[in-house]
Amino acid sequence: MSIVSLFLVFLKAAMLSSGGLAPLALLRDELITQRSVLTDADFVQAVAIGRITPGPNGLFVLSIGYYAGHLLGGIAAAIAIMVPPFISIGLVHLHRRIAGRPWVEGMTRGITASAVGTLSAVGYSFLVPLFPIPAAMLIFIVSLGLLLLVKVDALPVLIGGAAVGLACFLLGVRIA
Repeated sequence: MSIVSLFLVFLKAAMLSSGGLAPLALLRDELITQRSVLTDADFVQAVAIGRITPGPNGLFVLSIGYYAGHLLGGIAAAIAIMVPPFISIGLVHLHRRIAGRPWVEGMTRGITASAVGTLSAVGYSFLVPLFPIPAAMLIFIVSLGLLLLVKVDALPVLIGGAAVGLACFLLGVRIA
């Protein structure tokens, strides 16, 4: 895949998402399903690396770009995700004038619901490979419980998952 094509994939993801984890579904579809640039395992590893890296929430896009196109892929992803914020600066004034209108509020709620749906689909695709591995499922369940019920910050959960994964490896417990 050319760097220009890769740039356009990341630009499309950036333009059609609202930030955070929203571009995951589109990137997965474009880079794995449609173009076979990455495997599911590469994609999950890139997201994991990007999520544990200090910095902005959407930094995982850079690691996906790197996995898909090495250094130039990472650079293409970085530039592509910077374009929409610059465009949106010009739209802020317009939005302030129309934000309270019912049709804008309805459209915003619809976009939010569809983004949650696409994130759920990506989450499910990440979860399916864990089903046959009891140790991985246990880490998932404990992590989910800590995040939803106890409201623990995500970083300690990720560090704890890495530590438990390392311990499983050292003890010979299958986790992958």
